[in-house]
Amino acid sequence: MKPFFSHFILLLAISTLVMSQDSCTVGLGPQSGNYHVEIRNHLSHDTILKVRCKSGGGDLGDHWIVNGQRFTVGFHNDKCVSTEYWCKLSWGSKSSHGGNYRFFSCEESFLKFCNFQDCSWKVRDDGIYLHDMHGLKDVKYYDWES
Repeated sequence: MKPFFSHFILLLAISTLVMSQDSCTVGLGPQSGNYHVEIRNHLSHDTILKVRCKSGGGDLGDHWIVNGQRFTVGFHNDKCVSTEYWCKLSWGSKSSHGGNYRFFSCEESFLKFCNFQDCSWKVRDDGIYLHDMHGLKDVKYYDWES
């Protein structure tokens, strides 16, 4: 009788553990943890880049990044939270060049580039590049809107 009772308790404990987890966290999606988004200015001719990022948590305001410098955002993300960071980038006379781009998303395909932790972007004259942490190379992710 004791072996049956032991197996029953073990089965009950496993069932409770599995059922208590949110269905979208079981083997899918990003893990909770700290994330970093870095945007580096690699535009030519000492061009100053204006960056304004927003997320569900609010507006991070305007930041001006000189060539070779970076803007960094750090945050904590829980499982299955649809955190996104959108940033408006602009430069040139009257901020005539740039556009709005998503720099962070909880989508697993996106986070694989960032190794589920650090998303490193380079802003160049021909577009915006995301550093692929697995391939150890920069991949052109966006063309300029204007």
